[in-house]
Amino acid sequence: MTLTRAGWVGALLALTGCADIIGFGPSSEQITRLALRDGSVIGTAPNGYCFETRASRTADGFAVLADCAVIAGTGDLSAPNGFVTVQVGETGSGLGSDVSVLAAFLETDAGKTLLSQTGTAGDIRVRSVASRLGGVTVRFVDGAAPPVAGLQQTEWRGFFDIKGRLTTVAVRGLDAAPLGTDDGQALLESVMRAMQQANGGAENDSDA
Repeated sequence: MTLTRAGWVGALLALTGCADIIGFGPSSEQITRLALRDGSVIGTAPNGYCFETRASRTADGFAVLADCAVIAGTGDLSAPNGFVTVQVGETGSGLGSDVSVLAAFLETDAGKTLLSQTGTAGDIRVRSVASRLGGVTVRFVDGAAPPVAGLQQTEWRGFFDIKGRLTTVAVRGLDAAPLGTDDGQALLESVMRAMQQANGGAENDSDA
C-alpha cells in the first residue's frame, strides 16, 4: 500500500463519525457556504440545499446538508429531497493518481468494509462504481441500520480531491420517500460540482 493510498483509507475510516450526528432539527438559518477544517476549504451547497450547522463539525471537516425547507421547518421541498454529508480529510489525504485504484478497491471485500456503517463487508451490495468529476462515485445498498434513523438503505457516495484533501460526499433519501437511482446520482454530483467550483475546480481529469 502506498503512502497516498494509506492516507485515503484512513480518511474513509473517519466517516464512521457519521453515526454520531445529533442536534438535527428546524432552524431559521439558511446557510449555503461554510468554512471547513482550517478555513482553507469552503463547503458549498447546491441549489435548494443548506448546511445544518448544529449537526456539522467544521473543525473536523464534517458537514451536514439537507433541503433548506427541512432545515427551516417549512414546506416547499426541493426535488430530489435528500440527506447529505460532506467529509473533508486532512492535508495530504487526497487520492492523487489513485483514482482508478480506488474504483477497483471499492468492489473488494476490504472496500465494502470501508463503505459499511458497521465495518461488515457482508452488509454491502455494490450496485455501480464510476469515474466521475475527477473522482469516483459508488452506489450501494447497506443492509445495516442507516446512520440516521429514517433514511433509506441505498447510498450514493463520491470521493474526490480538494486542495490535496480527500473529500467524501454521501447521499441518502428518506425511507418513506426514497431517492431513485438517477435522482440520487444527480444530487451527489450537484454537491460535488458545487464544492469543486468553490475551491478551484476538480484536481484530476474530469469526465463531466
